[in-house]
Amino acid sequence: MTQCSGGRNVVYSTTLLLALPMLLAGIALRDPDVDLNFLLACSLLSGVGGGAFASSMSNISFFYPKRLQGYALGMNGGLGNLGVSVSQLVAPIFMGAGFGAASVSKVTNTWTYNAGWLWFCLCIPSAVAAFFWMNNQPSHGEATTLLNLKNFWWMETVGIFASFLAVLTLISTRDNAAFQSSGGKIGRNFLLVLIAAVTEHVFMWFLTPASPKARVRKQAVIFKEKHNYIMTFLYIMCFGSFIGYSGAFPKLIVDLFGYIKDDDGNTITNPNAPDVFKFSWMGAAVGSLIRPVGGVLSDKFGGARVTMVSIIVCTIAAIGQAIVVQKTRELDQPEKNFGVFLFLFLILFLSTGAMNGSTFRTIGVLFEPEIAGPVLGWSSAIASYGAFVIPAMFGVSMEVGKPQTTFWALSGYYCACGLVNFWYYIRPGCEKPGA
Repeated sequence: MTQCSGGRNVVYSTTLLLALPMLLAGIALRDPDVDLNFLLACSLLSGVGGGAFASSMSNISFFYPKRLQGYALGMNGGLGNLGVSVSQLVAPIFMGAGFGAASVSKVTNTWTYNAGWLWFCLCIPSAVAAFFWMNNQPSHGEATTLLNLKNFWWMETVGIFASFLAVLTLISTRDNAAFQSSGGKIGRNFLLVLIAAVTEHVFMWFLTPASPKARVRKQAVIFKEKHNYIMTFLYIMCFGSFIGYSGAFPKLIVDLFGYIKDDDGNTITNPNAPDVFKFSWMGAAVGSLIRPVGGVLSDKFGGARVTMVSIIVCTIAAIGQAIVVQKTRELDQPEKNFGVFLFLFLILFLSTGAMNGSTFRTIGVLFEPEIAGPVLGWSSAIASYGAFVIPAMFGVSMEVGKPQTTFWALSGYYCACGLVNFWYYIRPGCEKPGA
């Protein structure tokens, strides 16, 4: 997108577009009987934020030489990822403050609509700043801003329509018997990802206007590059895990420590449960802050090496967490294990955050800039589906009482990624030494 419309144009346009679902949520959530489908529509539009992140990573890679790719991509990605932590820390505060207004709930004091206004107030000045102080690469986009914006909105609409088809599939298959088993539910999640990704790429290939179509098809050369798929496989491990854990971490705190059995075997609220709002933001914060460090270390020691060390740490932490989660489910006082649970989760966030920086540095040096940009955008967009898939996997495993299964599955995936990373980028005689 940035090569077709210019990085500046894409950033301020996506930021303005992201303000729309925030505005709608801020208005609609004042009604406690708001329609679920309307909120789904807002959620669909808020996915623009994921696309904005992908295009931002692609765009910034063009402004720095290869020796500084780790630093540039790490800083940009780390600061961007902090938005997850800010949302988990600050949004609940705003949702719990009425500022003189009546609560939207008759059961508890809550003002959920304030979360929408919080992000709306951040989106507008960000869009203004991008408009006035960002620049397009001279070789990117068309001759006029009007043409660039036309190309942007056309391609963005195509992407939103592809996502709309996935949401329709989500709604229409909700009660389908084929997707009610544990395997069926997980398979359905991957099916939705496949529908959204494939449909969007097919639409962009055939429905892109003539002017930017040549650029789109030129970028499509990445699909002939073996290392594009290898790095996407690795980045799904890094960013997919980071963003997936960010969504799953607060829910797991509630599910594992929030409830206990009474003497009669009934499920009741645990009076000693940890306060989820005090801890939920920590993981995303440490993972975001370590990302630039991972990038800088990769500039010095090599991205593949930093990734390898991080994979080892991440795998050990995932295996340890699987054991801790299983033992916690067996305790009458699960809160006794919370300290170890929190420690291992922070290690998972630290390691995946460091890998976010190191893998993008590897991409930045593996490919020439005109190829590296699209690979960065493609890999980060695909990995973003981890925000949907991983929490869904935990949800399914919790339903059957075995949340540790997801950690075992992820640890196996990490081992596979470690073997791939070692084979192609580290072992003596590998294809791309020094990556």
